Amino acid sequence: MRVDLHGLPLSEAKIKSQISVAEAWSKSNSSVELIHGYHLGNAIKDYIQDRNGLQLDIETIYPEVSELKLKDKGLGATMISFRRR
Repeated sequence: MRVDLHGLPLSEAKIKSQISVAEAWSKSNSSVELIHGYHLGNAIKDYIQDRNGLQLDIETIYPEVSELKLKDKGLGATMISFRRR
């Protein structure tokens, strides 16, 4: 599953990334790729990759989702895979 957040305002990117992670989890996908871009700043990337950003929000909003494993794919994308219990 790929989700393009590139060019969205940070507030919309946060909501869309949270929902996308929860949907991927509920559909038993092994991962979701979040496209955040790399030319227009790092706010979305920082939110996704910071432990106190997306990961904390997912733990708070969707506690059923297990730990997230993040991998920076370079060129404006982060791959999130799930560690299922």
